[in-house]
Amino acid sequence: MNPRMLGVIALAIMSSGCVVRAVGPRPVVVAQPAVVVAQPPAVMAPPPQVVVEPIPVVIAPPVLLAPPAVVLVPGTQVYTASTASFNVFVYGGRYYSYHHGQWFHAPRHGAAWTPVAVTAVPVQVRAVPVKHYKIPPGQEKKIERAEREERAERCPPGLAKKGQC
Repeated sequence: MNPRMLGVIALAIMSSGCVVRAVGPRPVVVAQPAVVVAQPPAVMAPPPQVVVEPIPVVIAPPVLLAPPAVVLVPGTQVYTASTASFNVFVYGGRYYSYHHGQWFHAPRHGAAWTPVAVTAVPVQVRAVPVKHYKIPPGQEKKIERAEREERAERCPPGLAKKGQC
């Protein structure tokens, strides 16, 4: 038979709905021994410890909008602002403030305060007696607590219970 004839017969058988079953030797599966190679256990180093340090909050003193009235501290060349509600010292035409445990510097009134190291503050300013400070060092927390208590006394009872004052 030629290949064309085989194709026609195959097409006729498939379109007629007949089922052709191939008969022949069945495949033989031969099991071969499996070689298992054990992987060494993976040793991983522990992840590095992450330490999150709190970002220090620096509370700068309020900006002096106008030149404050100053008074010479007796026995020094340093002036203190008598009308300011916080520590303000003037020395050599520059402003210094000790505010919430940190020294600040401003080149003039109206300028923003910049935190500075204690060593950057002139010795004459650091030598001002504590009695000339508006808020003596270490007293910030006591004053803040007194202010909170004063606000709580002015707070209506309903808002105080809700913690809104």
